[in-house]
Amino acid sequence: MSLFHHLKLTKLLAGNCKSINFSNLLLAATKTSCTGLKIALLGAMGSVGQATALMMKQSCWFEEVALYDIVSTKGLALELNHIDTNTVATAHEGSNGIKNALTATDIVMITAGAPKKSDGSKNDQDAANSKIVAMLAKECAINCPHACICLVTNPVNSLVPIICETFKKVNRCVDPCKIFGVTTLDVVRTNTFVAEVVQMAPETVDVPVIGGHSFTTMIPLLSQIKPKTQLSTEEVVKITRAVQTTSEEIAKAKENAGSSSLGMAFAATRFAISIAKGLLGHENIVECAYVMSNLIPDVSYLSTPLQLGQTGIQKNLGIPDLSNFECCLLETAIPYLKEEIKLGEDFAAQMTKQGLFAHK
Repeated sequence: MSLFHHLKLTKLLAGNCKSINFSNLLLAATKTSCTGLKIALLGAMGSVGQATALMMKQSCWFEEVALYDIVSTKGLALELNHIDTNTVATAHEGSNGIKNALTATDIVMITAGAPKKSDGSKNDQDAANSKIVAMLAKECAINCPHACICLVTNPVNSLVPIICETFKKVNRCVDPCKIFGVTTLDVVRTNTFVAEVVQMAPETVDVPVIGGHSFTTMIPLLSQIKPKTQLSTEEVVKITRAVQTTSEEIAKAKENAGSSSLGMAFAATRFAISIAKGLLGHENIVECAYVMSNLIPDVSYLSTPLQLGQTGIQKNLGIPDLSNFECCLLETAIPYLKEEIKLGEDFAAQMTKQGLFAHK
């Protein structure tokens, strides 16, 4: 059976994604004051972490933002707490601070990663990030096993499997409804590029992006634009390529001195707010994310539209109807997804052999 026909048989129809005005989203909770939710931000002192912390402090969707890093977060917390919103920023650092940061947290946002070295390869960077995320995942499994874990650090396609394998090793189980690879930046960029072409306000456009979170695996579903919009073949190809290559273009524009830190922070905050709204019982909250999946044979992780709720993922909305072009993109992405997933699983297996995931 071809993949196209398999998808026809197994797909779950995606629900309508409501357009989001982010400024309104940030402030929406002020009418109800504090929500009682705690979010832990791991890697708070990085460029993505600091920008994310600021947006979360503004959002009023969280009672506490616990800032954690291997270096002191006291100055950042002090500065943020001078902002006149109800959200409180707390400072945590080092091996002793992570337990307090994670205890009783509802959501964990991981932005931590190794600093990029000018003479280092991408493989070196990925290996360093893998070890960092594995150790943070172990702490999460021990100190907040029921929290929603949201990963921003790249490579998402490989690191989410590491988190899941870590939970399996430490707790002997993993809740597939509560571990997310944040791919919201792909959606945000797609919405922006489509809005430019069709001359609409970006916040009124919503386009799901499926697959993974690397340029070879992300697939913007331009056949599923809301509101319904017809693009030419040339426009579809141009937008698709733009979405897939934008991270590289930004790195070049910054002369390899940085990445899309503000965009990632915006996307991380938007996703965290959606998770919070779901946990608080709000309905019709839909976001795309990279999660454990069985929608495609032998592909154990996939980004699809998800309906969020009080258990994390309330329903995986699956893969909508695809155009022929999108189906070809998915066919092409599958081998890359499998390879990147295997890299993460193999790394976790190696860490297990070294005794780093001993059961608590």
